[in-house]
Amino acid sequence: MTADALPLRRWPRRVGYGLAFGAAGLAVLLPSGTAGAGLFFATQVLTPARWYPLVVRSVVDSEVELTRTEDTERSMPLGLAWRGGHAVLGDVVRVERNTVVRRVTSVVRGSLRAGLRAYTSGSVFEGDPQSVHGLPFTSVFVPGELGHYPAWVLPGSDTWVIGVHGRGASRVEALRVLPTLAATGVTTMVISYRNDLGAPASPDSYYHLGATEWQDLVAACAYARSAGARRIVLYGWSMGGAVVLNALRNEAVPDVAGLILDCPVVDWTATLRMQAAQRRLPGALTWSAIRLVEQRIGVRLADLDFSSFRPAVPTLVFLDGDDRVVDPAPTRSFAQGAGARLVETTGGGHVRSWNVDAGRYERELTGFLSALG
Repeated sequence: MTADALPLRRWPRRVGYGLAFGAAGLAVLLPSGTAGAGLFFATQVLTPARWYPLVVRSVVDSEVELTRTEDTERSMPLGLAWRGGHAVLGDVVRVERNTVVRRVTSVVRGSLRAGLRAYTSGSVFEGDPQSVHGLPFTSVFVPGELGHYPAWVLPGSDTWVIGVHGRGASRVEALRVLPTLAATGVTTMVISYRNDLGAPASPDSYYHLGATEWQDLVAACAYARSAGARRIVLYGWSMGGAVVLNALRNEAVPDVAGLILDCPVVDWTATLRMQAAQRRLPGALTWSAIRLVEQRIGVRLADLDFSSFRPAVPTLVFLDGDDRVVDPAPTRSFAQGAGARLVETTGGGHVRSWNVDAGRYERELTGFLSALG
């Protein structure tokens, strides 16, 4: 499961359609039934829970046998996490009827053994810049609206790249690209925001889908400027892209020289409708869930639609055509309208373009930053 993914639990068809169509004769039943289904979906959106859908069937030497899923069949680098442990998966060795055998590149923490329940992660790595890549960094705390937010700072020039991870993820999402960023000579700051582990919680403990988190990014940018940043490049993964776009649209971050987005949430309504359709939720239940999300965060999702927003800075967008977490169509429209450089891969899924073709990803990233001067 990717960082921003909702667990794919389909609403029972007989229940969903009973609620939707039964309203014609028993109108009083629809609000309560719809609210129940909508509440379940809305809660998944705003309070991500960690699920462990995979079973480790066996471990022999450097190979692990896992539950066969769309994700475990992807022959690309992935992380494998379980309670108390983390490993890095390499190539697919073979695919059986119900299982997949993959190479284990390394076991970073814990003991990988049969019987464990686990999940896959496109972030691949676990740890910090020094432990994973040998990159020197400083742990800092950024003062913000709700308290102090932990961040990593990797030293470099007075151009600062500020990375913003996705919903339910963490700073480790940036570990894949830190060596490339360091090689360009920029300073890199990877931030956290409200409701992250180790960061202050919002008053309601809900993610606000970028509607409030952008204020924590603004605080990080202010910190960067106080530490010597003269130009800032914003880099957002998934919901981090919505955070970045919201800050830019609010003109809250001066001195922005460039924008990098990886599978950003450009249109929350389109994304939630796509995810609801994958769970076979009837239209009435989807409508209810979206209204509940809006009620809980106090913002209309239409106000978090960036499809027609045109950033006044050079923009690089990564996208995987097989993204089933965030609707890719609004991102393509955004990139075209904004005159952005769009780099699209296939076969990876959400925020997995690096995993599909790390060489291409890193060349595009390096070239974009070099062109900024």
